[in-house]
Amino acid sequence: MDLSKRNMKKLMILITFGIGLFWALTNLSDILAFFSHALHLLFPFILGAIIAFILNIPMTKIENFLRKKQNNKKTKIPIRTISITLSLVIFVGIILLICFLLIPELIENIQLLIKNIPDFISDIQAWVLDLVDSYPEIQNQIEEVFKDTTSVNNIMVTVLNYVINGSLNFITSLVTSVFTIFTAIVFAVYMLSQKEYLERGIKKLMYAYMKKESVTKIMELANLANKTFSKFISGQCVEAVILGMIFFVCLTVLRFPYAVIISVLTTMTALIPMFGAMIAMMIGALLIAVTNPLQAILFIIVFQIIQQIENNFIYPKVVGKSVGLASMWTLMAVILGGSLLGITGMIIGLPLASILYAVLRNETNEQLEKKKIKI
Repeated sequence: MDLSKRNMKKLMILITFGIGLFWALTNLSDILAFFSHALHLLFPFILGAIIAFILNIPMTKIENFLRKKQNNKKTKIPIRTISITLSLVIFVGIILLICFLLIPELIENIQLLIKNIPDFISDIQAWVLDLVDSYPEIQNQIEEVFKDTTSVNNIMVTVLNYVINGSLNFITSLVTSVFTIFTAIVFAVYMLSQKEYLERGIKKLMYAYMKKESVTKIMELANLANKTFSKFISGQCVEAVILGMIFFVCLTVLRFPYAVIISVLTTMTALIPMFGAMIAMMIGALLIAVTNPLQAILFIIVFQIIQQIENNFIYPKVVGKSVGLASMWTLMAVILGGSLLGITGMIIGLPLASILYAVLRNETNEQLEKKKIKI
């Protein structure tokens, strides 16, 4: 074996990697716990980066529009500040609009549910009585439980503890969520206001410690990913609005209850590609079932018909076209992504497939040009 300086260096790297891999496998639980804790600490900043990426889409368009207007005028305006402010107003405005549409409907629907609960409970009581008549041993067990005062007291204490602890956990989670969202929005604003500075700093680090050719390829891939994900988000939002409007029209024409709340929920959950609206279907069917179980079954049938039309025709055309994928590959990317990573896979599967497709297409075209083959 040639024990040259170069080979010794490779051997030392290989030995170090082997030792590191063995240590990682023997301490896997500690490593996972460390990364879980780190992810929890960094979550507000990760969420802020995601919000910044989403807000950057309208902000860029607003900036381009303002720059065109500024070129025709002598006075200078703070383009970046105005663009960030308008993007935040749009972002918060959409959330407030959804709340404005949902909250009155929720209050009205909750009142209707409360009104229908006594009849619903009566039906359950009748079912329980029939069950007890059919199976007397169940009645004996219930009587034994309620004869023992200690058991009843223990049940009541357990229920009260559950309610109190649940309420405290809910309040704590709500406060933590508000703080996390506020921190994320502030971080997103900082990122948007200094995005050129951040990009320049990342480029300096890469050029300082990596080969120039590698940095060039990474930057090309990053630009491609940015364009693809931006188009994907825009297309997904357009598709969600179209689907929500279709459901509102159909449910209103067919005189289903809760048309507004189901349509808004469908629009929100449709941001999960192709299968997200199923969540709205289950909630809508549950709401309708309380008032009319037969109508709930009809609602599921109507929902499935619209969903199939949307999945096979509207979604591939609107979202697939925006990311540059054919309808067949769009459907395959979402299904495979969902099978591998669940909801997260459904969301990122399509843009990732589009990036892979674009990279493969470019590499294939370059190889054909080198071989001087035209197809």
